[in-house]
Amino acid sequence: MNVLNTTTVGEVFNPDEAKIATLNFLAWSTLWSSLTPDDLREAAWQALELPGQFADVSAAYWSTFHAGMPQPPIPALIHAMLNVDGASIREDWMRAANYLDLTWDHALLPPDQLGPACEIFALAVEREEPVIIENLAQRYLIPWVELAQQQLNAAKNPVLAELLKCFHKDLLQAANI
Repeated sequence: MNVLNTTTVGEVFNPDEAKIATLNFLAWSTLWSSLTPDDLREAAWQALELPGQFADVSAAYWSTFHAGMPQPPIPALIHAMLNVDGASIREDWMRAANYLDLTWDHALLPPDQLGPACEIFALAVEREEPVIIENLAQRYLIPWVELAQQQLNAAKNPVLAELLKCFHKDLLQAANI
């Protein structure tokens, strides 16, 4: 196994783990995006080794994370979930995307929606950008998932609770927390 040093003394980077983390966050991006077709969302669900099939929890997933008036109970928009101004959060995500040379020619979702956010995060993991990874994870993604875990009725939605638990675990691993 080829092991490379990262930015801080004592930290070790394993390229195989980074590739797995990159693929996982691309799967999370596919799962969280409200624009993903059902067959691709099911494939992402299976790739992430979540319990059962997405089709079994589809209605609960959509009504929990994407649909609701005035917003869903646990919105997939980071700024809405964290109850902060969206402009500054979207600017942070766009700054990270621009640094990573991502283009937004045909973007249909805001960058702080979990779909695009996980795609940006995946690229930061792939390119071994520890400052971006730590910043996006600690400022936005981990607070989002921890708040989501607090608000979700796990007894009523055990599969969605497992989804959030797996997402949280992947975030903590990627950010080395």
